[in-house]
Amino acid sequence: MKFVSTNKQFSVVMALLFALALLLAGTVWAQAADGGPGTAAPQAAVGSTFTYQGRLDKNGNGVTSTCDFQFKLYDAASGGSQVGSTQTKSGVSVTDGLFTTELDFGSNAFDGDARYLEIAVKCSGDGSYTTLNGRTALNAVPYALNLRPGAIVRGSDTSGSILGAVNSDTTGTGAGLYGEANAANAAGVSGWNVASSSGYAVYGNNAAGSGTPYGVYGIASDSGGVTSYGVYGKSNSSVGTGVGGSAPTNGVYGEASNTTGTTWGVYGKSNSPDGYGLYSNGNAHVDGQLTWKAVTSYVSIPAAAFHPAVNGYIYSNDGKELTPGDGSSTFYLSEVQLPHGATITNFTFFWTDSATPDGFASFYQVNMDGTETQLGGDADTYGGGPGGGVTASSSPGSFSPVQVDNSLYSYYFYVALPMDSDGPVSLHGITVEYTIERPY
Repeated sequence: MKFVSTNKQFSVVMALLFALALLLAGTVWAQAADGGPGTAAPQAAVGSTFTYQGRLDKNGNGVTSTCDFQFKLYDAASGGSQVGSTQTKSGVSVTDGLFTTELDFGSNAFDGDARYLEIAVKCSGDGSYTTLNGRTALNAVPYALNLRPGAIVRGSDTSGSILGAVNSDTTGTGAGLYGEANAANAAGVSGWNVASSSGYAVYGNNAAGSGTPYGVYGIASDSGGVTSYGVYGKSNSSVGTGVGGSAPTNGVYGEASNTTGTTWGVYGKSNSPDGYGLYSNGNAHVDGQLTWKAVTSYVSIPAAAFHPAVNGYIYSNDGKELTPGDGSSTFYLSEVQLPHGATITNFTFFWTDSATPDGFASFYQVNMDGTETQLGGDADTYGGGPGGGVTASSSPGSFSPVQVDNSLYSYYFYVALPMDSDGPVSLHGITVEYTIERPY
């Protein structure tokens, strides 16, 4: 038999356009194909089945017979890989060359990439299938081009949506709209609003009246050690807000679900030295312990706070300086109030030295039963020199940091101010340095 090849192009009636050149050994076959969307009842899912309509000619005449068809979908005009499973349609009625059948290559078959259809046919009296020569590219209905990769759907709607996706299932965890991106810095779903004022780039609305509805919900599902964000917001405006919330009860709510480790329900950070990582324009309440990064602070004890350790001392104290009046006026005391939980790291003794003997200051902790412990000192004047009138300061030679516990202890300073024929050692005050991680 002689093989004859002819090319014929046929018009498209419904949703899919096909131009097929069909060759059969010994005879010439030709078909025109047309596929359209199936009819779905309101609120019903359309599915992935589509109607295929074609015309089958043999030797230039329309075939009238009962035929079996095999349809295969490929991703290339030749070779390539088959997409979906082979569709076998048996006992299809063909009248004057015209036939109709339903095809379904699966929900993932058409993703915007090129597709080619290969057809084999066997009619009454044929011993086997004959594959028609040449695969044919499946072309899209013009408006279906809007769903190809990179496509844009344009329109104008003042109250609705240009494009909508609805998942009507009332159970499960399905999505109305799903987006995925595989690049490291890409977005699964991206929204832009180019208006000069107001508007939303991404807007979420949950109208549920029960349960725990979310207008917008974000999750970073990787449970590893990388820094991730369930929801991340950024504003480039100098007066903008990265993430803003407004509600009758909780404007912004954050919860860290781990029961161990250092976690943050809400974390805020400001890189400006004049900014605030967290700012409250109104009352602030903490149901728990409020802590912060350890900061260094000071308490100063003026000369006016000191009094003689023994009654009968002769001395003068004008608030800025305490000066003994005779050789017996040596020891003086002052209590000190420090914040609970603070860690004392140092203290400094300020004096004027005119005597040959050195003065010193010591720091004491007193148990409520009267037992005392020296925590720091002695902070000696280290010989300012007789008659020198030297004003200086000295930190204690040995002092181990200690945490203040006002529930069990009180604290005071004990200073020695010797006096001889050259003059006295006069006290100006003491400063205490401490660090603290909580308010007081």
